Amino acid sequence: MSQRELIFVLAHAQLCTACRERLLASPQDALVGRWLTADEKSLVVGLKDTDFYTPERLAEATGVSVSQISESSNHPVVRLRHL
Repeated sequence: MSQRELIFVLAHAQLCTACRERLLASPQDALVGRWLTADEKSLVVGLKDTDFYTPERLAEATGVSVSQISESSNHPVVRLRHL
């Protein structure tokens, strides 16, 4: 299964403070309608605000590469699709 949806959620939450706050406050609600596996949802639920400080920290916390997060940050879906 592709991690594309997970990467898009992570990249957007790193860019958008409002969505990051929503994701951290109520991850289950923020992820409704997202095509994530149970493992991916569990991973997101365990994230802390400090994990979003840098792409390196986010990569370390999630196992997604820094390059995947950075490259996805410029994708139109990542920039426009709020959680």
